[in-house]
Amino acid sequence: MSAVPGNPRPRADPLVLDLPAEAASLVTVRRSLGRWLSAAEVTPDVVGALQVAVGEACANAVDHAYPPGTPGTMQVRVSVEPGGRVTAVVADHGGWRTPDADPGDRGRGLLIMHQLLEDVEISRRPDGTTVTLRVPARELPERATASADELAVLRIDRSAGVPCVRASGPLEDDAAAGVRLRLLEASRGGVVRTELDLDGVGHLGPAVVAAVAEVAAIGRANGWPLRVVSAATQPRAALARAGVPLADD
Repeated sequence: MSAVPGNPRPRADPLVLDLPAEAASLVTVRRSLGRWLSAAEVTPDVVGALQVAVGEACANAVDHAYPPGTPGTMQVRVSVEPGGRVTAVVADHGGWRTPDADPGDRGRGLLIMHQLLEDVEISRRPDGTTVTLRVPARELPERATASADELAVLRIDRSAGVPCVRASGPLEDDAAAGVRLRLLEASRGGVVRTELDLDGVGHLGPAVVAAVAEVAAIGRANGWPLRVVSAATQPRAALARAGVPLADD
């Protein structure tokens, strides 16, 4: 199969691994994935990001899919499309366990996947869970980093049954990365119902509105609505235009 100029060489043979869902398999996944992606001419930064993200998805299957002491399997399938996008699918045949609202020192795998890659999709079925990861083969999506000062105005309150991100002051466009990160952190990568309290915020920049709308869409895909509380006129109107419902609508 000939290469498309400027794109990695499409692979007619996807990488397919069928392995025991045990910790020893994680090294096999990482090494096999690295060799296969490099042969497909995927750029090194994307290779590294996929190794981390696929490794996190596999680790979730190892840690959570099957009851302790019960053997199980996980499957990994990776392909490079002719247009130059990599799709990696990690599947198990166990049960989905919703993460605790308070993660403690663990459970940041889904957050890491969302930070690294273009698209993360989770499909939960009675006979197992499938995680689908997509990213351009030539470059990682641009993810602005949040400074300590930007994160300081965004606090995660876990004192109630539902985690809530509470914001204070105006949130202009330079706060978008922090808003996205805090919402994904509170929702455990998009799978735990979360609230956003903007009662102390008088103005939202367009990039912040887009970040809230993105996480709201991730929540809907995982079966929960992002509950947003806001009393100020501008945030309410901006979020409504973006399709984000307010708590009292």
